[in-house]
Amino acid sequence: MPTLALGAILAYLVVAPLAALIISSLRPTGFPLDDGWTLGNYAKAYGNVEFLSLLSNTVVFAVGATAVAVSTALLLAWVLERTDVPGRVLFRIMVLIPIAIPPLLLALGWALLGNPRNGLINQMLRPFIDGPLLNPYTMTGMILIQGLSLVPTAFLIIAPTLRNLDPSLEEAARTCGAGFLKTVTRTVLPMIAPALATAGIIILIACFVLFDIPGALGMPSRIYVLSTRVFYLMNNSPTGAPLYGEVSALAMLFLVMLLAMGWAYRRMTAQSRRFVTVTGKAFRPRMYRLGPWKWAVAGLLGLYVLVALLLPLGVLAWMSLLPYPTAPTMDSLSLLTLENHAGLFESDAFVGSVGNSLTVAVVAATLVTIIGGLVSWMVVRSRLPGRAVIDNLAFIPLAIPGVMIGVALIYVYLALGSAVPIYGTIWIIVAGYLTQYLPYGARLAGNVMLQVHNELEEAGRTSGGSPAKVMLRITLPIVLPALLGVWVWVASHSLRELSTALMLQGYDNSVVTTLLWDAWAGGDVTRSAAIGIWLIVGTSSLLLLWQLVSRLTTRTATN
Repeated sequence: MPTLALGAILAYLVVAPLAALIISSLRPTGFPLDDGWTLGNYAKAYGNVEFLSLLSNTVVFAVGATAVAVSTALLLAWVLERTDVPGRVLFRIMVLIPIAIPPLLLALGWALLGNPRNGLINQMLRPFIDGPLLNPYTMTGMILIQGLSLVPTAFLIIAPTLRNLDPSLEEAARTCGAGFLKTVTRTVLPMIAPALATAGIIILIACFVLFDIPGALGMPSRIYVLSTRVFYLMNNSPTGAPLYGEVSALAMLFLVMLLAMGWAYRRMTAQSRRFVTVTGKAFRPRMYRLGPWKWAVAGLLGLYVLVALLLPLGVLAWMSLLPYPTAPTMDSLSLLTLENHAGLFESDAFVGSVGNSLTVAVVAATLVTIIGGLVSWMVVRSRLPGRAVIDNLAFIPLAIPGVMIGVALIYVYLALGSAVPIYGTIWIIVAGYLTQYLPYGARLAGNVMLQVHNELEEAGRTSGGSPAKVMLRITLPIVLPALLGVWVWVASHSLRELSTALMLQGYDNSVVTTLLWDAWAGGDVTRSAAIGIWLIVGTSSLLLLWQLVSRLTTRTATN
């Protein structure tokens, strides 16, 4: 019965949208409940002269951004974890801060800095060079900005592995006559290969489905990838009506690709025990001394922080204080005003979108935590039949882009109609976030479940406790701090998510990210900058809460 109940919930959240997407691709009209079957939508999607360009752009963008993120994170992790560079603690914090910043805001910041016509950096350098120095509205610009936005995620995966390397392995290589470069390439890199591969495939999957930066920078210059092409066909198609069937057919190829990468990720993590280097023997990682180069390396770290964090956020803060866009000069200081910020709190649209965002974040985070906790308990702690099916169902949404989840939910709730009347309301966005973030919630909760020894629950059952009572009185109190961490993580990401909310946006369910997108797309630069600053304040506050919860989790695990 528990398997059937949880399976029914996951089928409703995952299988129903996927089935609607598949059926839609085979309907002449694109609506799952209409009559007729056809392969014409596939012919239109894949026979289009732009398809090969779309496929090429998507692969180049995803692979390029992944290479930038993983290589930069590897260098940062090596310097901050294995060398004596000054200010390591401060730089580590600065590297991780962008986790709290929605990628859309980084795109807007660099658009304001590098616009070929009126970007602030190009304006200031115009007397000295011919032509614009920066242009984020190119494939190269998109790759670099997307890669920088994903560096913190890759850093969190790679840094602990470098921190926990046993120095005796490197010392053995040195004893055998290997120099620094050979030790790194022949000893260190093979040992951290699983972490590099895991970071690479997770970020590659993310780059195939992300919308924010390709939407803000690629669409204006007509550089389309999968996510932006789906958005275009749904909202700005040449016919004026959403091309549901063509969108669904286009989604199938990439869905297969993403599911294949998700399967590869699971296979990779299943083999990670072969690379264990942390044993019962105590050790301290070897720190490499940089000597006279340490201040030069610290300067390069400062340059990275300037480019990845301070410049884009600084220009957003500057623009939010101006009545119209202008470069920072002594004369423009007299224009500074708080009217943009004050006007937001006097705007019914902004106040309403804030209320919608908070409601969606709280409800989605609560549901993901509850369902994800039940999934992880069933998969990790129970012996119930059907555990593998439940685990696979909960994993599938990891490989579904937010724009596709949005499209699939449109089909589902248009078909359900009055039976489940949530189309065009904030509750359809909650459903989208619940499907999108369920895999992460289940995985985060499952990691903690694995740390709880079976003997604790066995002692409870030996004392006469029922399975439900053992779970409520023993398992739940132990994993509760981790579940709170899951809640904060999902809530913070719900506040910053754009693609699913944008696809499901109606007249009365606008959230802060869609309001920000509409302001930017409408050319209201200073207002969009002000909205972005307050969005950063909200996500940063939740990130601080996440850190407090993480400390509580660590203390509980230690005790």
